[in-house]
Amino acid sequence: MAQIVLNAERRDAGKNSATASRRQGKVPGVFYGFGQENMTIQFDALSLVKFLQSEHTLVTFTLDGKEYKALIRDFDKDPVTGKVIHIDIMSVRMDRAIDVRVPIEFVGTPIGVKTKGGILQHDMNEFHIKCLPGDIPLHLEVNVENIDIGKGIHVRDLKYDKITILNPQSESVCTVVIPKALESVLAEATAEPTEPELIGAKGKEEGAEGEAKEGAPKAAKEPAPKAGEKAEKK
Repeated sequence: MAQIVLNAERRDAGKNSATASRRQGKVPGVFYGFGQENMTIQFDALSLVKFLQSEHTLVTFTLDGKEYKALIRDFDKDPVTGKVIHIDIMSVRMDRAIDVRVPIEFVGTPIGVKTKGGILQHDMNEFHIKCLPGDIPLHLEVNVENIDIGKGIHVRDLKYDKITILNPQSESVCTVVIPKALESVLAEATAEPTEPELIGAKGKEEGAEGEAKEGAPKAAKEPAPKAGEKAEKK
């Protein structure tokens, strides 16, 4: 891929200078890094946007007749127009590893999705990595084809040449989960069946109990004493 070389210009520091740059069709920014004094610079907006849309991770630019290799650390966009309005660029040494974040690209369709109706859940969207500036990838691929339902991939399962993943080894990258609707169906299917209540049998038991109460002999009542007679003590 052909290298894109941008041309940067110095500008004054301050908000007024940044506003003036944008009016001139420029993008203001800050350049800093290894042994590099902070400098306020600006790029041609069209050239910078073209670079951001290309498949490059490092930016090469000239400033005051000198060529620099740098990494775009961050850039801001206007929330209404979507235009790039500011950029932060960090100088790098090609022989010294640096920490960066790169997006994850999931490749393939998991077997648990194809054959068992599972859903691929993305637990991470980017990796925190360490490598030499020349080895920084646009993204890192994670093949998910062999993941069955209820299984997943962790950071410890992944290895890449010349790249060290700095995320915790136990961190989950992705998982094939059971959909909630299917989970409810499976729960019902595996639940233990309950014995149905026999209404007729219950009625017979209650009837028999009632008859037993009716057939029991009633206690005889003693005749009340006549007037003038005292009740005999027992």
